[in-house]
Amino acid sequence: MARHSTVTTKSSAVTANRVAGAATLRFSSGSAAAAREFAVPVDPAVLKALSARPSTLRSLVEQFGHVVARTKESGQARGFTVMIDAKGNAKFGPLPQRDAPGPATTEDGRIEASLEAARTRGRLRAAQILDQSDMLTAEQFAERLGVSRMTVNARRQKHELLGLDGAKRGFRFPAWQVDDDGKAFDALPKLFDMLGSNAWTVYRFLTQRHSALEGSSAKDALRQGKKTQVLQAAESLAQGDFA
Repeated sequence: MARHSTVTTKSSAVTANRVAGAATLRFSSGSAAAAREFAVPVDPAVLKALSARPSTLRSLVEQFGHVVARTKESGQARGFTVMIDAKGNAKFGPLPQRDAPGPATTEDGRIEASLEAARTRGRLRAAQILDQSDMLTAEQFAERLGVSRMTVNARRQKHELLGLDGAKRGFRFPAWQVDDDGKAFDALPKLFDMLGSNAWTVYRFLTQRHSALEGSSAKDALRQGKKTQVLQAAESLAQGDFA
């Protein structure tokens, strides 16, 4: 027995079929005047995952087709990025496009490529951090503090709470910034003043180990009541001293 699912738009249709253990993705043009159709065999596990997201699959195929067409027209390598969040949602984005580097721009191209690779690693690392079990949503964090979500967001904006931006997934709040009595670190506003308004900068300071704190992380030192030492370490870091 064949199982299939279809999504249709003005421009294209995607059909997923599974017959007697075989898995096939079939693509067709939505235009009768220029009808085209082709099928691609895939692993059944892949079919199962993609059948639940036909619109995402259609977007992926269309993005790929556009890039192939532009590559043939320009004669230059092109591409695009696909980021998949923890719920399986896809976000597409373009890669930076550059003219073919000549002798004077080769080094610039290498630097830009290195920077882009670093940015990609940073995005992946941020996603891994936000997926950790101690990263709470605004609702979960509000319940932990016994306040409303609006109060949590207001305190985050005043830098009384540390919230990390998770793009579409919203802000995530490290559970460890609250002590056993349900109180957040009262040093947070001063840390933001010293280190800047970027929450990720404050997060890195709190989670990294510092020689000024005898090798402890700032968050552990705060939980031990060493607020003064932590603020001194932050001040030294802000002034350019080694931590």
